[in-house]
Amino acid sequence: MHAFRVSAVLVILIALTGCKSCKPSTPGTPGTAQTSAATRTAPHGRMIVLGFDGVDPRWLEQWVGQGKLPNLKRLMEAEQGRAYRHLGSTNPPQSPVAWTSFATGTRPGAHGIYDFISRRLNRQPGLPPVTPQVATSSFAVQEAGPPVARNLRTGEPFWQNLGNHGVRVVALNVPYSFPPDPMRDGRMLSGLGVPDLRETNSTFTYAGTEVRPGPNPGGGVMLPLVVTDGVGRFDLEGPSIPGGQGERMKLPVEVRASSEQAMTVTIDGHEMQMRVREFSPWIRVTFNHDGTNVTGILQMVALEAQPRMRLFVTPISFDPRHQYSPIAYPQHFAVDLSDDLQSDFKTVGWDHDTSALNAEVIDEELFLRDMNTIETQRTQMLVSRFQANDWDLLLWVSTATDRASHMFYRLTDPQHPRYDAALASRFGNAIEEQYRRMDATVGRIVAMMRPDDTLVILSDHGFHNYRRGLHINQWLRQQGLLFLRNDAEASDREFLLDVDWTRTKAYAMGTGQIYLNVRGRERDGIVNESDVAALSRQIRDGLRALRDTERGNATVVHEVYIGADVFRGGRSSDAPDLQVAFAENYRTSWESILGGIPAGLFLDNDKKWSGDHAASDVSETPGIIISNRALRSEHPEIIDFAPTMAHFFDQPIPASYEGHSFF
Repeated sequence: MHAFRVSAVLVILIALTGCKSCKPSTPGTPGTAQTSAATRTAPHGRMIVLGFDGVDPRWLEQWVGQGKLPNLKRLMEAEQGRAYRHLGSTNPPQSPVAWTSFATGTRPGAHGIYDFISRRLNRQPGLPPVTPQVATSSFAVQEAGPPVARNLRTGEPFWQNLGNHGVRVVALNVPYSFPPDPMRDGRMLSGLGVPDLRETNSTFTYAGTEVRPGPNPGGGVMLPLVVTDGVGRFDLEGPSIPGGQGERMKLPVEVRASSEQAMTVTIDGHEMQMRVREFSPWIRVTFNHDGTNVTGILQMVALEAQPRMRLFVTPISFDPRHQYSPIAYPQHFAVDLSDDLQSDFKTVGWDHDTSALNAEVIDEELFLRDMNTIETQRTQMLVSRFQANDWDLLLWVSTATDRASHMFYRLTDPQHPRYDAALASRFGNAIEEQYRRMDATVGRIVAMMRPDDTLVILSDHGFHNYRRGLHINQWLRQQGLLFLRNDAEASDREFLLDVDWTRTKAYAMGTGQIYLNVRGRERDGIVNESDVAALSRQIRDGLRALRDTERGNATVVHEVYIGADVFRGGRSSDAPDLQVAFAENYRTSWESILGGIPAGLFLDNDKKWSGDHAASDVSETPGIIISNRALRSEHPEIIDFAPTMAHFFDQPIPASYEGHSFF
């Protein structure tokens, strides 16, 4: 998973009614348990599906073998060893692609999601012909009221199909299910993919007296804290102004140092004393513009009070009690969950602040403390909903295993550019700790299960090391396939802004996607359709032969897949022409993801984001599947979940499903 800086092009379509009062549903209302008790169709018990994003089979098997994951070990060794398998992921093996295949039972060529971001082709003169956009959801700002949103996947998720046919569904934090899917007999809380109140993936705010005007880091806004008479002031940016030109609603914030270890913060009528390095309680804030009120929730951390003043503000979440756009179906389900917890909770889908740690605004200790709080609440949600006993299918997903692997891989590898022995002594087991948390969660659920309950545990992909990045657009330039204006050798600007499209045959955007500048498809295309196959083979062969001479002639690219060969279906016209699958230790460079063309071919990954999978080879990046019943399939894939769920609940298997039941 990645928190890419794409707020400039993020548009969300959220078709909403606005929660307003979020009144409880009455008995018999669609989406409540009362409507479905008489129509349930599973005579053989209930189904519990627990998803753990990014669990790698190698680490799982290592720690199981060392006796560190006893609950998982018991399940894996049951059924004469037929209860555990590696789970085939998607090509590419990344979360938006894989979880969408999980939901729809189809491969990317059918559901149309290929990466975290995708290209947007512009036909209007004066605008860049290609820009990135969020691949999973489309947002459009209206003249008045909140933006309206839709999910860009093609295909009905299996829980919606079941929930409309008599199966009582409860789905919690399901990735890429935003906006939530209406169901006659289901309730759900959307997970990964829910934006923050800025309509971005997950943008933090940092205000400090040392900040100077300049570019912001990926995923964050850095604001100077201007101090007058001992009071620091800044404006916190919130949602876009409806009908505006990108302007945002703002709230004034005042900060005063109380001592070296405390500060007073005032925002939207709230005045609170905050001790340094402690998370504030949830703060409810309301942005206003011309009578439009938008409520959100946030937390703050006073990072330093004296001599500098520094304040961290989490991404602003939708308020579960006053939703600017629906995050749950029915909307009151989010209120029910908040009542279960007796607390507000983070609703932004990218719930762990990886961007803030990557920008080194917060440190490892604060990041992990927040992660543990979030995951404790997520587990409480799961347990409370399990105990309600008003469901046939309970689906729950945690992303902590993925986020810890992204951010702490460097501390498991002394050869990584960001390895730090002192940090490794303190946080080197951060990934293992999240696997232990997973094991404990599984143990709690197993202890509550009925004898005829079926449990399935999965991860959507595995993990790899990320030491070095390839400037893939620069490689294309060096091959004579991409040209810059005035024959420049590099460009510091993103979004392919300096590309000379009259001569360019290929360009890269996303974590591993290459597109050809095809005549009639791209606005300024020059590649004839008859030349596409030969050009694709030329690029594939060149990348497969690429070696990193600065690192012992290491292989950089494991494989390059030609899009026409691997992406088939109704959405294949949106697919990349080539999908690059990197070897261990390599990935597309940070700059290349958004269309940058820096000088040189390789750059050490000096970010704390140090583990990855998004552009790895699917053959080397499987997830895992564990069950309390035998798995009939020797080689299950993530596309098998949808047909398995239909089969389990005695429902017809839709013709669109490409997988097969693994039971």
